[in-house]
Amino acid sequence: MEEFMEIRKATELDRNDIAFIYADAFSEDWKQLSTDIEKMTRALRNGHILNNYIVAVCDERVVAFIALVTDEVRAFHVPIKDFQKEFGFFKGYMVGMAMKNDMEKEIPLDKGMAYIDIISVCKDYQHKGIASSLIDYVFNNYEYSSYLLSVTNINKKAIACYRKKDFKEVRREKVKYPKQRGFSEYLYMVYHVNK
Repeated sequence: MEEFMEIRKATELDRNDIAFIYADAFSEDWKQLSTDIEKMTRALRNGHILNNYIVAVCDERVVAFIALVTDEVRAFHVPIKDFQKEFGFFKGYMVGMAMKNDMEKEIPLDKGMAYIDIISVCKDYQHKGIASSLIDYVFNNYEYSSYLLSVTNINKKAIACYRKKDFKEVRREKVKYPKQRGFSEYLYMVYHVNK
C-alpha cells in the first residue's frame, strides 16, 4: 500500500479522474469498442453517480475508486449521447445500449446487503494494495451484513484480489454477444461480515 493515502467520498472535482481511471483500468473490456483511452474517458465522464463513489488519493491525485450501491440506483448510467458523439451515431447507440443493459440493470439486494458496483485502480498504482484498502474502508465504515460484487471472467487479477478478501463465488451469468464484448460471463461473489 502507498505510504500516504487518503480515502474519502468523491466530489464533482473527481469526475474526470474517475472517468479516466475507469476507461484505462478496464481497457481490456472495452477494446472491441475502442483502444483510445481519451475517447472512452469522454464517453464515460457524465455517467458516474458521484454520491456512490469513494476515492483513494495518492501523490495529490485520485488513483482509485470504489462505487457502493445500497439501493436500486446503480453507480453508473450510460450517457448514450456522449457515446454517440465519441463513436458515431449508430455504433455509439448500439454499444451504449449494450452497456446500459449491464450497468443500469437493477441488482436485487437482500436486507442488509450492499453491492460493490465498480472498483478501479489507475494502472500505475495497481498491485500496491489500494483496491484492498478501498474494500477494507467500506467494510470498516459501513454496517452491512454482506457485500455483493460482479467481475468479468477475464479479470483474473481482480478475481484473485476478491478471493483474498474472502469473497466467495455464488453464481455466473452468461453475457450476450461475448465475442464482441471480449468476455463471456460475469462472476457474482459475496462477502459475509462476521460480527
